[in-house]
Amino acid sequence: MSGFKQVSKAQARRHIAVDERIERMAEATVDLVRREEFVQEISTLWRSAQEKFLLIGRYLVQARLRLPHGEFQAMVENELPFGYQVAYQLRMVAEAVDSGRLPGSKLPPSYATVYQLATLTSEQLRLADQRNLIRPDVTRPEIVRFKRDLRNKSIDHISRREALEAERQRLRERLIAVEAELASLDDQD
Repeated sequence: MSGFKQVSKAQARRHIAVDERIERMAEATVDLVRREEFVQEISTLWRSAQEKFLLIGRYLVQARLRLPHGEFQAMVENELPFGYQVAYQLRMVAEAVDSGRLPGSKLPPSYATVYQLATLTSEQLRLADQRNLIRPDVTRPEIVRFKRDLRNKSIDHISRREALEAERQRLRERLIAVEAELASLDDQD
């Protein structure tokens, strides 16, 4: 007998990741002096928080898929440190990133802002990207304003025009291909 107790991957990860002494040292405030030091430390912590939000969202997706009916909602409502609304937003963000709908490298560090992007349709995301709204420093108010403009139809009108122009170009290209094929058939006769 080896004396080692078999544990799950999740239990092993917790044991490795959570040595309270190391955790307290990592979370201890360090006296910083220069602006660059503050920027670096705060940015590092913020990126870490973003990664954690995405990981939490992925675990919520797993839990929703694997837990028996009713257990997921009960877990969220009674045992997690946030409510159903936050759980839903975190899941939607994880699903949008993992499916490739949203590019993880270009997203802001706030799950609430990323959630606003995740609620857009594919066409609206394309338009948001064209308007440089899918970037790490985009703010939630910018996305909310964009969505309000969409509702007011001003951007939808532009989008519809762009779609029609793209369709016209596709039809022109198809017509050229058809004419070339017809010419080829005429040459064979």
